[in-house]
Amino acid sequence: MPDVAGRLIVPTFAEPHAHLDRAFSSAITGWNRSGSLDEAVERFLGSVDQMTVESLTPGGHRALGLLYDAGVGHVRTHTAVGGRLGFRAWEAVEKAATLPGVEVRQIAMPISSNLDAREIAAWLREAADRGAVAVGGAPWRAENPVAATRAAALLAAELGIGLDLHVDETDDPAVDTLGVLAAAVTEAGLAGRATAHHCCSLARRPEVVARAEAEALAAAGVAVVVCPVSNLCLQGRACGARGLAPIRWLRDAGVPIGIGLDNIRDVVVSVGTADPLRAAWLVAVAGHLTGEDDLEWLGRTVTDGNRRICNLPANVDEGAVDDLLVIEAASLAEAVALVPPRQRLVG
Repeated sequence: MPDVAGRLIVPTFAEPHAHLDRAFSSAITGWNRSGSLDEAVERFLGSVDQMTVESLTPGGHRALGLLYDAGVGHVRTHTAVGGRLGFRAWEAVEKAATLPGVEVRQIAMPISSNLDAREIAAWLREAADRGAVAVGGAPWRAENPVAATRAAALLAAELGIGLDLHVDETDDPAVDTLGVLAAAVTEAGLAGRATAHHCCSLARRPEVVARAEAEALAAAGVAVVVCPVSNLCLQGRACGARGLAPIRWLRDAGVPIGIGLDNIRDVVVSVGTADPLRAAWLVAVAGHLTGEDDLEWLGRTVTDGNRRICNLPANVDEGAVDDLLVIEAASLAEAVALVPPRQRLVG
């Protein structure tokens, strides 16, 4: 809503996909020389013994400062847990999350993708006891993706928390676990509490197939979060594809959509942004969503869609001035197109 000076007043942004536990952590892992996800995972797993609460906390704190400056008031962060890492990354995020004005919620992301393994269920149960808001992970990389996806959904339902999974983060069209996910969410009764992040390979399948899968996600109550910085950096290196999930087809099917920031200067991606409007701008350019109606929709996705995916109310209480943001733009379309300055209202 514009104020009398023609500026927008919106709730502070919600960020549905961050990795605070590894932000600015290249001194531990080294840089990703190939730019591939496989190398990033290998470097990360090879460095977990060097990951301490003390070494990871500063990067998370720095990232939160950047998020605050960009107008973010709520962050859902995927935190690595289990194995030799234990809960050191989790505790580092807790220690970093001391900045007033930014609420942090953690999603438990086991360092192994085999989410159907008994020891991983134990890690996730402990994470739930520590306050995890969702079961995370990347079951598409598991030895048995079907069993891993189903196990994650059933455990999330048992624990009474959400399901936030990295899904099909590849440009290989043969990698396809979306149907499995939709079925698992329906079986577990998680409609409206499940989110598929990335879904890159969906864009590489024939349109009729991709649209049918999008409709299945919508029917199952599964939201999709695209992460333009990491998706564009990691995908398409061999085939030239853009790497983003097919946003128009997902939108046409009625799938709830969010836009995530993902990595900030870490082993996965050496670039990054803490600005949700900058991420939406990148989706507009890379996704050919530059019409005025599309830009307005992207603005609503940042201001409203991300909040719904984070289980936040669309609007804040009238008295909650500290939860409002003033953007130097006449419309949401202009806010996405220009990525203008903004400031928090202070009560």
